[in-house]
Amino acid sequence: MTLTLIFVAVLLLVGVLLRMYVPLFRWLYIPASVIAGSIGLAIVSYATLGVTFADSDVQRWGVRVDQTLQSWPGWLIAVVFAGLLLERQTGLRGENVRRALREGLMVWIIVLGQTATGLLITWLLIRPFYDLPNSIGMLIETGFAGGHGTAAAMGQVFTHPEIGLAAGRDLGMLMATAGLVYGIVSGIVWINIGVRAGWVSATVADSAAASGRSGVAAPPVERTPIGYSVIDHDVLDPLLLQMVWLALAFGIGLGLQTLVGLAAEEIDRVWMAPAAASSAAPEVAADDAAPSGAVGDSGEAGATQAGEAELGRRMNVVAALGSFPLFIYTLFGGGIVRLVLHQSGRGDWIDAASLQRLTAVAMDILVVAAISSLDLIAVASLWVPFTLLFIGGVVWTAICLLGISRRVLPREHWFELGLINYGMSTGVTATGFVLLRIVDPELRTAAAEDYALAAPLSAPFIGGGVLTIALPLLVLERVPIAATAVGLAAVVAGLIWYGVRIAKRARGLSTEH
Repeated sequence: MTLTLIFVAVLLLVGVLLRMYVPLFRWLYIPASVIAGSIGLAIVSYATLGVTFADSDVQRWGVRVDQTLQSWPGWLIAVVFAGLLLERQTGLRGENVRRALREGLMVWIIVLGQTATGLLITWLLIRPFYDLPNSIGMLIETGFAGGHGTAAAMGQVFTHPEIGLAAGRDLGMLMATAGLVYGIVSGIVWINIGVRAGWVSATVADSAAASGRSGVAAPPVERTPIGYSVIDHDVLDPLLLQMVWLALAFGIGLGLQTLVGLAAEEIDRVWMAPAAASSAAPEVAADDAAPSGAVGDSGEAGATQAGEAELGRRMNVVAALGSFPLFIYTLFGGGIVRLVLHQSGRGDWIDAASLQRLTAVAMDILVVAAISSLDLIAVASLWVPFTLLFIGGVVWTAICLLGISRRVLPREHWFELGLINYGMSTGVTATGFVLLRIVDPELRTAAAEDYALAAPLSAPFIGGGVLTIALPLLVLERVPIAATAVGLAAVVAGLIWYGVRIAKRARGLSTEH
């Protein structure tokens, strides 16, 4: 941990110097954290993957740093969300709920659209030339929206005898890795186009333009304080007090996640486990009766049970509630801390400016860790089908960001929220916040808040949820690919129509008021 912190600090210093003195980086609005993360990725990859340092202390150091950095983004995102409801007065009624519903609908459009795109490509371009299962069309959602974790889980599903995609896990991992890299690179391109086209909210456009011109404030400009004292310094350092609120929000989030998990386990134990045990009993008996020499049969049965077991795990209450990431709980943890302080008459102890600085620190470190720890090792097989699917995913995510998002999402921050969705749908949530960090480093818009509030509407079901696991096992190999592809495309089209309709209605109400 100590070596990794020093490594990240050095990377950030180098990133700051390059950002300030290389005009290209200023013109492209690339922040120092993205530059630092890219340098870190090159160093870690060279140390761990190259033959120069094979079986050496340098390689072992690279592996340790890479493993440490991989664990940081999830925690740092939770810190960022712990400060969202803590630093601003907000609620879960009225306009906030309506915005969250529109964002949830947009995520469904993006992810189901990825699956529909993959199935259409499989039906029209892959199946006529390659003897591959229909489920290969799931690779876009598996790698782009799902990420490496979903790719690992789907590997169990793809090896099911009814699917028979032995290279499914490797292809999923490769798609996830390619999506991560593409999401960051292309996202920066879209940001540069968006800033120049005026898509960025007015509250952040000025700061982004100023950031693009120079890396430091002009000498005559008075320095802006990072926060304000809410208590006397002889009691406690005011900045440390804000860290206490942030830590409490984080701790409450962890507690809520634990309580929800325990409640889900109890529900599964009381209601779900007996049903699962009764349905599994015939399979166990059949396995016991099988001859010990039937290697092929036992292997096929093992693969069958592995895929169905993965589906079973996703169908229980623990899996459904456990799919909610920690940042959902820390978001509400921040709201609880703020509510308690206000109800006790100590709401003035919260300094929003200081909290914004602390969450911005977490965001910058998150960016460095997320980029530096990208996994570039993947086995590339069936490169033509993979390339076709990858191109399909690229085109669809671009359509969602540039075309559908502005018609479905709130007008005041559609581009910022669209960038979070874009990062999520090409890699992980951390990628989305890498992009958001570029255009809205102060989190002045409500984009991050809308994204967090809408996450429960999609996280348990798609992008690695129940539907992602169930679709290949229950539908794709049993229903003609043409019917599935066209049917799912029709569903996506219907969701787009409905999203545009409710967006127009919301904008009409806003205009009347």
